[in-house]
Amino acid sequence: MKPLEFVVCIPARFASTRLPGKPLIELKGKALILWAIEAANQLGAKQVVVATDDERIHALVASQGHEVVMTGNDHQSGTDRIAECAEIMGWSDSTWVLNYQGDEPGIPKANVNQVISLVQNHPDASIGTLYQVINNLDDLFNPNVVKLVTDDQQKALYFSRAPIPWSQKCFVEPKSMPVGVEYKHHIGLYMYKVDFLKRFTQTSASTLETTESLEQLRALQTGEIIVAAAAVEPMPHGIDTLEDVKRFEKTHS
Repeated sequence: MKPLEFVVCIPARFASTRLPGKPLIELKGKALILWAIEAANQLGAKQVVVATDDERIHALVASQGHEVVMTGNDHQSGTDRIAECAEIMGWSDSTWVLNYQGDEPGIPKANVNQVISLVQNHPDASIGTLYQVINNLDDLFNPNVVKLVTDDQQKALYFSRAPIPWSQKCFVEPKSMPVGVEYKHHIGLYMYKVDFLKRFTQTSASTLETTESLEQLRALQTGEIIVAAAAVEPMPHGIDTLEDVKRFEKTHS
């Protein structure tokens, strides 16, 4: 199969509930956004662009010679920001875009190749993404760990912050992990075409999206197909708290 040509967009907003100014936080003397850019540059993309709503982030990225665009500060989601970036960059409707999370530097290249293969093998899907198996109750009941349910063809049925599917038997006190049920932790790595991004931004945030604060539910509620697969390599822990910063610096010492 012919290698898929794609571009990378890294959405980077300054505001963050748990870690304000996160893209500019230094890890071992280098801003987080620069770690992400350097990792994305190793993926074989035609182009890597940062999309931000903050002049400070823009100035830092530009000063290091990387591509960056200023986007609006009223976007409902990172996907909306990427859609504006695609418009600014003039990417064609057929251009494949990888949404690379700026707070998860070091995403394994094997996982990126995997999500590329997903969209190549499922031409009916609008979005390709990944998940990891949840094997403990803490993650299962953590609302910051987004859960995913798929059908037999690995197409997404629903995403939720709640533990789904709900076990009537095992989720009473004392709680236990159901046997024979694969609980899936969604990984926020997406691959989609620009024409999907245009459709996405022409639709207002859906009821499901605003209720769960999960942008992928807008796509599902409007009938888009999302295909997912179990990540072949473990994903690095995202940078969301000061403890995450310490963990990153310890593992990169």
